[in-house]
Amino acid sequence: MSEPGAPDELAYGEILERASELATRLLECGDQRVAADAEELLDWLDAYHREGLGRFVEMVRQWRGELFLEQAALDPVVGELLATYGLGTDTDAAAAERVIQLALDEVRPYIHSHGGEVEVLSVSDGVVRLRMHGTCNGCTAADDTVTRRIEVSLREHWIDFRRVEMEEHTEAPHPPPSPGEVSTGLTIGPRRS
Repeated sequence: MSEPGAPDELAYGEILERASELATRLLECGDQRVAADAEELLDWLDAYHREGLGRFVEMVRQWRGELFLEQAALDPVVGELLATYGLGTDTDAAAAERVIQLALDEVRPYIHSHGGEVEVLSVSDGVVRLRMHGTCNGCTAADDTVTRRIEVSLREHWIDFRRVEMEEHTEAPHPPPSPGEVSTGLTIGPRRS
């Protein structure tokens, strides 16, 4: 059998095939010391790649690179490499859930400042069903302002987003809190002398 060309001359599939042939040859060479060294070398290379790729994927995620990771996972070479180490291969549902939580985390401070909370009820085909709690439940301003903020945030983070559907209010419609009211429902008045 003739020896294959240099690694940079081989197609990706041939590279893995050749590496596997060499590893098998070393592991089965009959010299226990060489086989043990080869096995240790493979373990060290695996640990090195796993740690490096894991850090890279985490950095991309921290910079909101979910779309980039999704595209990278579709590439036959990069996708296989990521899948080998269990990286960047979330299911569509898991990826959507993570992105939705990221988007909601951006608007939660605003919702909390008005004494409210938001809960994800379901996600299906790009439609996110939400329920408002607290003072936002039944608040006429929440229907427009909060929903609009959530939609803007979801559009920025999730390419498959279509729309938000809010669950029917469980409380009677009411106006937003007046200036000076805090989430506890107390009114802050002037200081007493």
